[in-house]
Amino acid sequence: MKNNHTEDSELIDEAKAGNKEALNFLMTKYYPRVYSSLYAYTKSKEDSEDLAQATFIKAWKALETFRGDSAFFTWLYRIAINLAKNHFQSSAYKKQKLNISEDERLLETEDPLNIEDELLQEDALKSINKFIQTLPENLRTSFVLREVEGKSYEDIAKITETPLGTVRSRIFRARETILNFINGDILNG
Repeated sequence: MKNNHTEDSELIDEAKAGNKEALNFLMTKYYPRVYSSLYAYTKSKEDSEDLAQATFIKAWKALETFRGDSAFFTWLYRIAINLAKNHFQSSAYKKQKLNISEDERLLETEDPLNIEDELLQEDALKSINKFIQTLPENLRTSFVLREVEGKSYEDIAKITETPLGTVRSRIFRARETILNFINGDILNG
């Protein structure tokens, strides 16, 4: 039985060889975790989306440099957080350059647009969770065991008494369906 690291290694090798489907699978697999990590760091939906896209573009361009010393997600996470740090350093630099006085900073109030963004983010998460509940039970169960509970593919196969390949397929289809929902219904409407 392959572990997640072995599966990623095979996909990375295929992506390095020019297999766009393997690269797309890796992006689909890790986008929610990268986005989630960035959102926890930035607290901004827009910044997280932009930085997640930048992370995958940078990872794609630097894929040849990935040696496999660490897990693929660890490598992606480092790219994402470094991009986020650079983003904030440049933002801090811009603020410093504008020379906003300390008194003006103290007088700044909560931006109503930020509150609205937070409410929209909360509504989007509720919509995604509701959508996950509408997935066929076999997809939903495999997805939740993997993404929420962090179970290995092997453990999920044992729990659901399903062949390992079927588990992988179900998780892939669930992720793809959820991403399509996010891209279609959440981001566009």
